[in-house]
Amino acid sequence: HESSSVGIFVLQSPGRLAYRMLCWSLRVAVLRFGLPDSSLHVLVHSRENWRPEEWKDYLGEAAPMLRGLHWSKGPNRYPDFNLDAYNEKPQDTYYNKVFLMMALALRHNYRYIVSVDDDVFLPPNILVRLITSGAQAERENCGVVSPLLQNGVPSVELWAQKFLPEHDRKRLFQCFSESSVQYCDTFQSAYCTSTTDPALRRKAKEEIVGLEEVPNPWSAEAWYSSVRRSVKSDFMGLHPVRGNKTCMELAFWLSLPLLEEVWKKDVEDLPLLVDSAREFPYFCNNVYLVPSDLYHRVLQDPGLRLGGADEATLSRVLHRENKAICHLDGSFALHPAYSTNPNFVALETTAFSIVKSIANRILPLTRVERSGG
Repeated sequence: HESSSVGIFVLQSPGRLAYRMLCWSLRVAVLRFGLPDSSLHVLVHSRENWRPEEWKDYLGEAAPMLRGLHWSKGPNRYPDFNLDAYNEKPQDTYYNKVFLMMALALRHNYRYIVSVDDDVFLPPNILVRLITSGAQAERENCGVVSPLLQNGVPSVELWAQKFLPEHDRKRLFQCFSESSVQYCDTFQSAYCTSTTDPALRRKAKEEIVGLEEVPNPWSAEAWYSSVRRSVKSDFMGLHPVRGNKTCMELAFWLSLPLLEEVWKKDVEDLPLLVDSAREFPYFCNNVYLVPSDLYHRVLQDPGLRLGGADEATLSRVLHRENKAICHLDGSFALHPAYSTNPNFVALETTAFSIVKSIANRILPLTRVERSGG
């Protein structure tokens, strides 16, 4: 993998389980599909995650693609990417990870970056298709490519239209229509509560002007258009599937019966769904492919220091450069819950148990996978 064109980066935190199933998907890709030209890097900030031999055991036949575990805690070692952002958050763990990701991409001359959060479950076929989507994406003027997530912003409606029977889709969309518009956190992604800091409430009122009701019946086009008009900052990731705990969990439970069929599929030539009209104002970056040069410009953007991790800046750069947000049509990856949901650990554990059982029926788990909980 010395000349890989794609670097896969896993941003790992303590206590997460999905990475074990990512390793299984990479094993399947090697044994059944022929793993595309790619290398794997694991970015960690906790000693309990510094387990390179365990990663090799879980990867099994895919272990040669592992280029290493990389420490991302402490002072940021790459201030030259964006000195203002560095000065604002010199020891921020997330900024450390994404700066390190970019440094590794440059060092290894990766043309594309695939970033995978540690709470995303990717079927082998979709993982392969995502890794190989870069050239097509550039031809279609895509800035990013992502699989459809059952709670993705902006992919949830695309996912529901593709996978849910009509009555389940109506239930989910009705939940959206009955949701609040009182968003009130750092990313404007969760709702105000009785315990919300008054300063956050004031900030939300200043940044969201005119978003007074949710479309009923639900209309994705109307919602995204209203968000674009109403939100005065870069934090346009507002959506009931992200902010409303009930809707988020409903999408999760509706997705579970679909998993086995999706996980068993072979690699397919999935077309790209291109947001050619630029209807989507924001991209939540749970899992995606991006050209390395574009991501370099994201990290160099002056607005990065304003926060929102890198996704707010990524969304702004996509808009500025007239790049489309693109999705793999007919794909499905599982993101159990956002961390704003108090039940996110339980939902991830449930997802892990189900995906692990399905995986073992498709390709028996390695010994360490079977004993790993």
